[in-house]
Amino acid sequence: MCNMCTRDVVEIQAPAPAQPVKKPSAVIERMKRKHNIVTDPSSEEIQKQVEYQPDLLTVSTQYSKVAFNFFRDSLVRLQETKAYVIATRTSQPYHVALAVLILFAWLSSPGSGSNVRGWMALYVGAVATHLGAQIWMTLVSGIVLYFNLPRHEFGRVQTVLFPVYYAFNAIMSLLALIAYYRTQCLTQFQNTSWVQLALLLAVFSIESYVRLRLVCPMLRAKHVKTQMEEAAGSGTEVGRLVLGELAHCPRYLRVLKTFRTYHSSIAMGTMITLGCSVYSTIIIVDSMMCR
Repeated sequence: MCNMCTRDVVEIQAPAPAQPVKKPSAVIERMKRKHNIVTDPSSEEIQKQVEYQPDLLTVSTQYSKVAFNFFRDSLVRLQETKAYVIATRTSQPYHVALAVLILFAWLSSPGSGSNVRGWMALYVGAVATHLGAQIWMTLVSGIVLYFNLPRHEFGRVQTVLFPVYYAFNAIMSLLALIAYYRTQCLTQFQNTSWVQLALLLAVFSIESYVRLRLVCPMLRAKHVKTQMEEAAGSGTEVGRLVLGELAHCPRYLRVLKTFRTYHSSIAMGTMITLGCSVYSTIIIVDSMMCR
């Protein structure tokens, strides 16, 4: 058949199959006559009268299903978080549990009031943790990684660690400050070292300022610097900086100067806080010797 002929062909659609008429049930009709029930599907008033009204059990079941679904979804989201993975698949939680157990045993031993001992333990532990983190990050981790990783790889590691490190140190110094002040309040400021209070306050202020005002601009400048170095093919050297062709790029030199300014300010703050932490430790040792 040609194309011209197909224009005149009318498609004949098969008639839709007739829907079987549902016969009323004899049992239902007999029940209607017995109880004098009149039904009218077209009447909205009658439909509202016979409409099912949920009781307390139905409503509670519905809300139980909503609560169950919410709990199930929350549990799935919790299992996907990093905190859950760390708590269930690493050994760090066992270290924390052991430290808490030892602290509880020490607080339960006979001696001075447990309230004062608890605040004192928090104060000494926060100062020790803060000093340990500073020594590891500044004198061990930073030096070892810088002289063993390509410069850009080292920079990526520092990009992840810097915000966490300064936030953690600021929290530790704040805990030490609060715990020391609370300890002095409980002992009615007997043998109070105002120098210690000033040192803790200075450390917290410097680290908070570094985290809130200096880290983010430094990381932005570092990101731009890294992109320009990767475009120029540098950044793979270990333990040194090779500018190459970028030494003649004014924009790169401006970005490098901005990065070094922020980095130098952060390094200066780190060294000041490290000195304050060492002096705070000396004050703690002196207070132990006086007792």
